[in-house]
Amino acid sequence: MTPMNDPNAVKIIPLGGLGEIGLNCLALEYQGQLLLIDCGLMFPEDFMLGVDIVIPDFTFLEDRSDDIIGLILTHGHEDHIGAVSFLLREHNPLIVGSRMTLAFLGNQLGQLKKLNGDNELSIEVVEAGDVRGFGPFEVEFIQVSHSIIGGFALSIRTPQGVIVHSGDFKLDFTPFNGEMTDLTRFAELGKEGVLCFLSDSTNVEQDGYTVSERDIALELENIFHHCQGRILVTLFASNLQRIHQIFEIAERFQRKVVLNGRSIISSVRIARELGAFHVDESQLLDIGMLENAERDKVVILCTGSQGEPMSVLSRIADDNHKHISIYDGDTVILSSKIIPGNERAVTNIINELYRKGAEVIYETISNIHTSGHAHREELKVLLRLVRPEHFVPIHGEYRHLVQHAKLAESMGVSRENVHVLEDGKVLALADNKAWDYGLVPSGRIYVDGHGVGDVGNIVLTDRRILSEDGTITCALAHRDGVVVSGPYFKSKGLVYEPEYRDLWDEAKEVVLQTIREMKSENGFDEQAMRVEVVRVVRRLFSKRIGRRPIVIPVLMEV
Repeated sequence: MTPMNDPNAVKIIPLGGLGEIGLNCLALEYQGQLLLIDCGLMFPEDFMLGVDIVIPDFTFLEDRSDDIIGLILTHGHEDHIGAVSFLLREHNPLIVGSRMTLAFLGNQLGQLKKLNGDNELSIEVVEAGDVRGFGPFEVEFIQVSHSIIGGFALSIRTPQGVIVHSGDFKLDFTPFNGEMTDLTRFAELGKEGVLCFLSDSTNVEQDGYTVSERDIALELENIFHHCQGRILVTLFASNLQRIHQIFEIAERFQRKVVLNGRSIISSVRIARELGAFHVDESQLLDIGMLENAERDKVVILCTGSQGEPMSVLSRIADDNHKHISIYDGDTVILSSKIIPGNERAVTNIINELYRKGAEVIYETISNIHTSGHAHREELKVLLRLVRPEHFVPIHGEYRHLVQHAKLAESMGVSRENVHVLEDGKVLALADNKAWDYGLVPSGRIYVDGHGVGDVGNIVLTDRRILSEDGTITCALAHRDGVVVSGPYFKSKGLVYEPEYRDLWDEAKEVVLQTIREMKSENGFDEQAMRVEVVRVVRRLFSKRIGRRPIVIPVLMEV
């Protein structure tokens, strides 16, 4: 028997999250049994016009519901739990996570109960230090520090050895909520022997260590000390540690807190229900009473840190909010990282806020945000403690994976034992050896409105052309290939038609000439005529004005 067909091999199967930020979804397989780790979404990139979210391609899991022995969620961020509702349309595995993670999943699960009808969802809450069996796998949940409460790394005992999955983590030695990464447990696993280590690569290009949440709290308190007007803070709604800090600082400065934005209100509700932090009702101010409150006694916590068009902060900047306006002396704090792709939208909001007289504080000018992902020196610490035989970088664009692989080599992992994978590329492990096991279906599925997977690259290409070059409708009536009326043109997003009459006249003549030539040479073929009309009209506009619009031919036989 060759290693390539060893039936006792453990297979690592990435379905998302390797080669991109987000879309995290991984499967471990042993003798046909599948353990899933995370099931996240990705927010659309610039070229994905009209797309709402992106989810992993679950084709590999088709007809394998009985093989899935569990879905473990490492934490509650959307890039790790956001696609669960789509997975559960076809499968119904046991879902395992911390109380906080499952609480953030709660809205999805409520909707899924309606979708699944009588099929009850299987959910299990675990805590750090718990050990659970899933078929041939025994999983230990290890506490890590991250930008959300209730995050885990995983120690997975398999028939071939221990696989450690880092989850999303950082090393914060003074965390605001007391959740420290359990370095002792990582060290114990390293002494015992780790077959393979899968580690978060998101911030491998950042030198040094992440800033502690305590340092962020000190900076926020300093800002509060110098503010005379109202303070508005926008941040990621899942960052409960930061929200907790703001409540405590506001209380010290005798400011009441107004919550505005569905996700912020939901996050605070979850935190209070689970006891993550306590908020006295007297500290909350109803938004309807905001107008009569003293300006230096108010903090507004709201959504909109990424410039989302309908978010609270966007509506405030556009003077389109029912209760909140900006006045001279107000301070707006954007306590979050600007996600790549959102820079323009956020910058526009910042400019508008400045025009209204606000002082705006954001990441590039003040230390008011820290990442939840380990920087380079922290990644080194974990590599030194775990001391894996094999290493697989996960969570990140391809350049991040390559840089993390090089870092692992510098920390003593043999080059042949460092494996840079991509989505769909399977790695098999047996007898301390690892090898490529081929490819499985993988990719990105676009969710557009209520449609799942019905928008592909062709549709996106059409949308891009429409957004850049516009569209032309060319309508004519013919009898056996002889034009009896038209052609008539109507454009959208191309040019202002009255100023280009000569161009439209030329387009009409080009179409008529083309149809005459087609009729005389090849008889009459309406489909061929449609294709040729599109070609000659696009070529004409490309030549005359440098645009290649979508051309829609409407040919009516009379």
